[in-house]
Amino acid sequence: MRLMISKAGQQQGPFSLEEARAQVLSGRFAVTDWAWPEGATQWVPLKDVAGFASVAPAAPPGMPPPVPAAPEEELWRGRPSQILNLKLYFFWAILLLGVFSATLIRVDLWPYLAGLTLLALVQITARNLRFRAIHYVVTTQRVRVVSGLLSKNIQEIELFRVKDTMVHQGFFQRLWGLGTITVLSGDAHNPRLVLYGIPRAIELRERLRHEVILLRQRYGVRELDMM
Repeated sequence: MRLMISKAGQQQGPFSLEEARAQVLSGRFAVTDWAWPEGATQWVPLKDVAGFASVAPAAPPGMPPPVPAAPEEELWRGRPSQILNLKLYFFWAILLLGVFSATLIRVDLWPYLAGLTLLALVQITARNLRFRAIHYVVTTQRVRVVSGLLSKNIQEIELFRVKDTMVHQGFFQRLWGLGTITVLSGDAHNPRLVLYGIPRAIELRERLRHEVILLRQRYGVRELDMM
């Protein structure tokens, strides 16, 4: 079977299934790019082309054969925890309480209290909407970050391209069992994704590391360090 691949609005090919797989592993294409197989009536994602998932690169001499392909499973889905906003809430609570106490002595301070209260409501609402506009999806094949209220921005990293993962837990986040996960990859378009306010972040990072190793074995991917 031969197929065309559409990347950034440009059609390239035709490629055989083996050539398409090699191009994906090299980073030229992604499995989510659109493809038009011979005899098709519409464009479909490359990963959904019949037979594409079963095409595996030959293992180098002395290396074990790739692990058979497995269906994509969702590991975790969520948003940044609103607990990250507690510091903002405490700040405004203390400030407004102090101004309110002052108004009991000086009544001419009431307009300032009203103005600060309005400003606090605006900032807290904006921060809540910002967090609700971010959506994280972690599967056995990719990490995706969807952000935006009116318009949407989607960033995605295929796990077999991941180079490293890290977890940071500040003192405040540790109190609430949260963490920040950073994913580094060889993808030129998305070299770094950061997931903020993730519950049980260390466990999720370890699961990600495990899935990355499995995918690297499945696709026969090895990282080369240039000295």
